[in-house]
Amino acid sequence: MKHLRITVEGKSYDVTVERLDAPESATSMPAPAPVQAVSAAATPVAMPKAAPKAVAAPGDVHSPLAGIVKAVDAKVGAVVKAGDSVITLEAMKMYTSINAPTDGTITAIHVNPGDAVDEGQALYTLS
Repeated sequence: MKHLRITVEGKSYDVTVERLDAPESATSMPAPAPVQAVSAAATPVAMPKAAPKAVAAPGDVHSPLAGIVKAVDAKVGAVVKAGDSVITLEAMKMYTSINAPTDGTITAIHVNPGDAVDEGQALYTLS
Protein backbone atom coordinates (compact mmCIF):
# COMPACT_ATOMS: atom_id res chain seq x y z
CA MET A 1 0.00 0.00 0.00
CA LYS A 2 1.17 3.51 -0.78
CA HIS A 3 0.00 6.78 0.63
CA LEU A 4 -0.19 9.50 -2.06
CA ARG A 5 -1.40 13.07 -2.43
CA ILE A 6 -3.19 13.70 -5.74
CA THR A 7 -4.23 17.13 -7.01
CA VAL A 8 -7.20 17.36 -9.38
CA GLU A 9 -8.26 20.76 -10.73
CA GLY A 10 -6.46 22.52 -7.88
CA LYS A 11 -8.01 20.38 -5.12
CA SER A 12 -5.65 18.06 -3.19
CA TYR A 13 -6.67 14.58 -2.03
CA ASP A 14 -4.80 12.18 0.28
CA VAL A 15 -5.33 8.63 -0.99
CA THR A 16 -4.08 5.15 -0.25
CA VAL A 17 -3.31 2.99 -3.28
CA GLU A 18 -3.02 -0.79 -3.28
CA ARG A 19 -0.88 -2.51 -5.90
CA LEU A 20 -2.79 -5.41 -7.43
CA ASP A 21 0.34 -7.06 -8.81
CA ALA A 22 2.06 -7.12 -5.38
CA PRO A 23 2.81 -10.48 -3.67
CA GLU A 24 -0.10 -11.89 -1.66
CA SER A 25 1.61 -11.17 1.66
CA ALA A 26 1.56 -7.46 0.85
CA THR A 27 -2.17 -7.43 0.06
CA SER A 28 -3.22 -9.20 3.26
CA MET A 29 -2.42 -6.13 5.35
CA PRO A 30 -5.34 -4.53 7.18
CA ALA A 31 -6.79 -1.54 5.39
CA PRO A 32 -5.89 1.80 6.98
CA ALA A 33 -8.59 4.17 8.16
CA PRO A 34 -10.04 6.29 5.34
CA VAL A 35 -8.47 9.71 4.87
CA GLN A 36 -10.70 12.68 4.18
CA ALA A 37 -10.03 15.01 1.28
CA VAL A 38 -7.93 18.06 2.06
CA SER A 39 -9.33 21.34 0.83
CA ALA A 40 -7.25 23.45 -1.53
CA ALA A 41 -7.27 26.28 1.04
CA ALA A 42 -5.76 24.04 3.75
CA THR A 43 -3.02 22.72 1.46
CA PRO A 44 -1.90 25.44 -0.93
CA VAL A 45 -0.65 24.03 -4.19
CA ALA A 46 1.70 26.17 -6.26
CA MET A 47 0.32 26.54 -9.77
CA PRO A 48 2.74 27.08 -12.65
CA LYS A 49 2.80 30.64 -13.88
CA ALA A 50 1.60 31.20 -17.42
CA ALA A 51 4.10 32.55 -19.89
CA PRO A 52 3.52 36.22 -20.58
CA LYS A 53 1.42 36.76 -23.67
CA ALA A 54 3.02 38.68 -26.49
CA VAL A 55 1.37 41.98 -27.31
CA ALA A 56 -0.66 41.60 -30.48
CA ALA A 57 0.78 43.59 -33.35
CA PRO A 58 -1.35 44.99 -36.17
CA GLY A 59 -1.62 42.40 -38.94
CA ASP A 60 -0.88 39.38 -36.71
CA VAL A 61 -2.79 36.25 -37.67
CA HIS A 62 -3.51 34.08 -34.64
CA SER A 63 -3.96 30.34 -34.28
CA PRO A 64 -7.60 29.30 -33.96
CA LEU A 65 -6.57 26.19 -32.01
CA ALA A 66 -3.72 24.54 -30.13
CA GLY A 67 -1.63 22.15 -32.21
CA ILE A 68 1.67 21.41 -33.91
CA VAL A 69 2.95 23.35 -36.93
CA LYS A 70 3.25 20.79 -39.73
CA ALA A 71 4.20 23.14 -42.57
CA VAL A 72 4.91 26.78 -43.30
CA ASP A 73 3.60 27.24 -46.84
CA ALA A 74 4.81 30.81 -47.42
CA LYS A 75 8.01 32.77 -46.82
CA VAL A 76 8.61 36.25 -45.48
CA GLY A 77 8.10 38.68 -48.35
CA ALA A 78 5.59 36.45 -50.16
CA VAL A 79 2.56 38.21 -51.61
CA VAL A 80 -0.60 36.27 -50.76
CA LYS A 81 -4.24 36.59 -51.70
CA ALA A 82 -7.14 36.12 -49.29
CA GLY A 83 -7.66 32.38 -48.79
CA ASP A 84 -4.08 31.32 -49.67
CA SER A 85 -2.68 28.71 -47.27
CA VAL A 86 0.15 30.13 -45.15
CA ILE A 87 0.55 27.58 -42.32
CA THR A 88 -0.72 24.04 -41.74
CA LEU A 89 -1.44 22.90 -38.16
CA GLU A 90 -2.07 19.41 -36.85
CA ALA A 91 -4.38 18.86 -33.88
CA MET A 92 -5.75 15.46 -32.88
CA LYS A 93 -4.45 13.90 -36.12
CA MET A 94 -6.39 16.40 -38.23
CA TYR A 95 -4.78 19.06 -40.40
CA THR A 96 -6.01 22.65 -40.43
CA SER A 97 -4.89 25.14 -43.05
CA ILE A 98 -4.41 28.66 -41.71
CA ASN A 99 -5.24 30.89 -44.66
CA ALA A 100 -4.52 34.54 -45.31
CA PRO A 101 -7.58 36.54 -44.19
CA THR A 102 -6.89 39.33 -46.73
CA ASP A 103 -4.57 40.12 -49.61
CA GLY A 104 -1.16 41.27 -48.42
CA THR A 105 2.53 40.56 -47.90
CA ILE A 106 3.93 38.24 -45.23
CA THR A 107 6.20 40.47 -43.12
CA ALA A 108 7.05 37.95 -40.36
CA ILE A 109 6.56 34.28 -39.56
CA HIS A 110 6.63 33.56 -35.83
CA VAL A 111 6.67 29.73 -35.90
CA ASN A 112 8.61 26.86 -37.47
CA PRO A 113 7.56 23.34 -38.47
CA GLY A 114 7.41 21.15 -35.37
CA ASP A 115 6.59 24.02 -32.99
CA ALA A 116 3.71 23.55 -30.56
CA VAL A 117 1.32 26.50 -30.61
CA ASP A 118 -1.45 27.61 -28.27
CA GLU A 119 -4.85 28.87 -29.27
CA GLY A 120 -4.60 32.61 -29.90
CA GLN A 121 -0.81 32.59 -30.45
CA ALA A 122 0.44 34.82 -33.29
CA LEU A 123 1.52 32.66 -36.24
CA TYR A 124 2.52 35.28 -38.80
CA THR A 125 2.15 38.96 -39.62
CA LEU A 126 0.44 40.16 -42.76
CA SER A 127 0.62 43.73 -44.02
